[in-house]
Amino acid sequence: MRILDRYVLREFLGYLVLGLAGILAIFVVVDIFEKIDVFLDHRAPIGLILGFYLYRMPEWLVQLLPIALLLATFLALGQLNKFGELTAMRASGVSLVRLLGPVLTVALAAVLLTLAVGEFAVPAANRDRDRVFDQRIQGVRPEEVSERADVTYLGEGGRIFFMRLYVVREERMHEVSLQEFRGGQLVRRIDAAEATWDGRRWVFSSGFLRTFAGGHERARVFDRLAVGGIAERPEDFAKESRKPTEMNFFELLSYVGKLRASGARVANYLVDLHLKLAFPLVNLIVVLIGASVATRLRMQSAALGFGLSITISFLYYALLRTGQALGHSGALPPAVAAWLGDLVFGSVALVMMGLAQRR
Repeated sequence: MRILDRYVLREFLGYLVLGLAGILAIFVVVDIFEKIDVFLDHRAPIGLILGFYLYRMPEWLVQLLPIALLLATFLALGQLNKFGELTAMRASGVSLVRLLGPVLTVALAAVLLTLAVGEFAVPAANRDRDRVFDQRIQGVRPEEVSERADVTYLGEGGRIFFMRLYVVREERMHEVSLQEFRGGQLVRRIDAAEATWDGRRWVFSSGFLRTFAGGHERARVFDRLAVGGIAERPEDFAKESRKPTEMNFFELLSYVGKLRASGARVANYLVDLHLKLAFPLVNLIVVLIGASVATRLRMQSAALGFGLSITISFLYYALLRTGQALGHSGALPPAVAAWLGDLVFGSVALVMMGLAQRR
């Protein structure tokens, strides 16, 4: 690494660490003031409070890293521009893109870091965060679920389970309907008074078996019907279904596959699936925008850089959520809706960088 690269990288990383630490500190302080009554009322030990905020860090890191990167870009390059160092570097024949090489490398690393943390750390940390806050700080005991009413469960192989009641301890379904789809078409349906687990498979009692093929329906009555090939076990029906935000990319991808096999609408979930890939890319986009602006402005204070960072980040998040809402409503295709923010801000970043490069 050249001396120039090390110099730019040192300046940038210094502002990045300070900016990220400062923004995280602001979020922690604001959140503490919101929850101070809960902590005091339940006499929460300092260790538990620290643990609670430790579990919050992965989610906050993913959300705040783009802002910290943008702020560091403004301050680092703005200072170089302010004292004429940037002009001297470019006058010596170094292009803007080459000058930004170390900064862009950090931005790409941030994209990968955000993707990894969001996939592998955030879901588990959020569950632990809720457990610490609800159970250990507030003393709320988790209810032992003995029954679940009006259960709809999306299974493997295009199967959908509907049951009026599921008794957890008895591993028994009451008033159950199992529908099986192939290519979005209903091929088999089992309606039974109940179904029980015999240790290896589900056994349906007192019901009807209907099969559908070639536009024809065949039905027969049964007293007892053991059905093999069902991957779902009793513990699967005992758990509450998770929201898309509580799944990582691969879990949500599997869930979308189940929905598609059953013929259900998947547009909403595809938007959230694409967002898991689209959001980390903003780390690179904001650095490009920040670099093109910082080379034109001489930052007179950190306040100006902070204000610009918050403004640009707010506009991006607003466009991101707008696209998400349009995708959920069906007004835009899922991929377009999820990548709308990146497409708009990425195009602006490339145009601005092109203009800055020619200066």
